Amino acid sequence: MRSQSTDAVLIKQALESGWLKCVDNPVFTHPLSRSLGFGEQTSIELALQTANKTLLIMDDALAHKQALRKQLIIVGTAALLFDAQRKGLIADAETLIAELNQAGYRISAVVIAQLKKAAHEPQRFSPTITASRQ
Repeated sequence: MRSQSTDAVLIKQALESGWLKCVDNPVFTHPLSRSLGFGEQTSIELALQTANKTLLIMDDALAHKQALRKQLIIVGTAALLFDAQRKGLIADAETLIAELNQAGYRISAVVIAQLKKAAHEPQRFSPTITASRQ
């Protein structure tokens, strides 16, 4: 019998504690670009249908634009990692981003440079949220 990975155990704990939940795909009621992938469409639609403010973690440029147009709360993966580093939740955002890159996930070097600069200027580094739902 195979033991569960550490990540699987953490996900299971998050689900059991209610911090993370698995939901059915929503019924689409808002017009969204057909160029978006199904995952991005589903995430945006679910956020629009959720009464409480939902933080979307998205890196796709078109999905990012669509979410901002809908006044949703959105953050990119790199910004989330740098914010976690600033808050002391992780030791080194750049190392994690490098690991993501090695796994085939691409984060723009320009974005990383901007976030590094902002991280060294704490008075100018704002929360990772770039827009809020009204």
